[in-house]
Amino acid sequence: MANRSNYDTGAIVLRKLGINETYQLAMYLLDQYRGTILSCRYSISPRFAPAESRTQLEKAVKVAVVDTIMRHPMLQVGMIDATSKTPSWIQLPSLDLTQHIKWLYLEDHTDFEQTVQETFRVQLDEYFPDLSARQPGWKITIIRQGDAPVMEVLLTWNHPHFDGAGAKVWHEDFLEMLNAAENGAYERTGLDGDIFRLPEAAPLLPTPIESLKSFPLDVKFFAKTIWEEFRPQFLNRGVSQAAWCPIRTSPYKTQYRAFFMDNASLSAILALCRQNKTTITGLLNGLALIAFSLRLDSTVAPAFQSSTIADDRRNLPPAPPDAPWGSSDRAVGNYVTQLLHRYETELVARIRAKLPADSSEGIDLTADLQRELWAVSAQNRLEIVRKLEAGLRNDVVGVFKYVTDWQKTMSDMAKKPRQFTWLVTNAGVLNGGKSDDQKWSINRAQFGLSAEIPAAAIEFAPISVAGCGMCVSANWPDCAVDVKFGERVMADLERWLAQLAS
Repeated sequence: MANRSNYDTGAIVLRKLGINETYQLAMYLLDQYRGTILSCRYSISPRFAPAESRTQLEKAVKVAVVDTIMRHPMLQVGMIDATSKTPSWIQLPSLDLTQHIKWLYLEDHTDFEQTVQETFRVQLDEYFPDLSARQPGWKITIIRQGDAPVMEVLLTWNHPHFDGAGAKVWHEDFLEMLNAAENGAYERTGLDGDIFRLPEAAPLLPTPIESLKSFPLDVKFFAKTIWEEFRPQFLNRGVSQAAWCPIRTSPYKTQYRAFFMDNASLSAILALCRQNKTTITGLLNGLALIAFSLRLDSTVAPAFQSSTIADDRRNLPPAPPDAPWGSSDRAVGNYVTQLLHRYETELVARIRAKLPADSSEGIDLTADLQRELWAVSAQNRLEIVRKLEAGLRNDVVGVFKYVTDWQKTMSDMAKKPRQFTWLVTNAGVLNGGKSDDQKWSINRAQFGLSAEIPAAAIEFAPISVAGCGMCVSANWPDCAVDVKFGERVMADLERWLAQLAS
């Protein structure tokens, strides 16, 4: 039930933040994480493409944004008591859309692609308005050049509001609303210029999964997790931990790189994955293992751990009948979980034995290395499948519910050895709509995270658009990972994916 907060007589509290929302807020408050972006390239409907239709284009976009806001209540809410142990979501009376929609028009001589990438990199590290500013933590930036038939839409958000899967739903629904706005009906209840008055009735927010389902923990799993968390530092000598990359908290700066694969190359890679009983996520974990084995000496990294981010929406009960987002898998909310992978000393030594002595210019994957790659990638997929089949049993979120002070927990984590060398968070396949020349569609997507200070040394974030290829991005904290090292690892992945595709 919504109720008025004791701290602010004007704010109607909707609910407390859930576990995922609270720990991601703690990272933001501690400056361990800043922003996340899912950017899509939209083909503009011919009706709105001419330069003289700019006003109509901006109106159509504004109306589509408002319609998407109404479908997804997490876009409507603010936060109260953010720095306390129990922050809450509050109902807002209105949104100032000038704070959420920015247009960037480029001159013809400006490099469009370069501007998109530069804007992407800058926004990853930007702060959101003060959490007491009574505006939700998300914005879209639209980049357009002249009367080009495309525009780039960057959705940048503060992670407590929703996750990468939620951002993918946002873009798919925004695309649907743009096509629905084709009829030119720009009147919307509550929309007055750039001020959107929200309905007086309290919005129904997606419920945190821990309030809907139980998280059974086996005694052995729970005991092992607690031991790894609280054992004395002098016993903390796991050779698979990323001791080669100590956690440093400042100065905060994200290094971000990305490369794109066309659809023919992606189709060839997917066929190989099916043939070898794995997925893109499994393959990227396998390629990363070879890259880090190549780039790091056995004396500093005899073994590795990585983490795969998974989506817990599949474990949600059906959405309430009055939920404006429809089904549970279409909730713009926060339902991430993660699972751990270990690559033991024997495996890493075997891979290193198959690497050439000189790797300064990069290497190709030999037949021997490819056999190792597909075996590791298939094993990785198997571990992910087992996690998915186990549902919420021994899910890390079930352990998180015993944390009472997330800011202290995340602050303490930054003082420990780094656990993961890399992380893979795959936002999956985005439906960009039919390539009908008369309609809006999406033909490219790019996903990116700001540096997560206590998390993996390098984080990989692939995303693809159905029928249109894939983007693979990587981020790392500038204060902890050498730029040239990060770039070499990314170059390895790009080279090897191209080799496999050919």
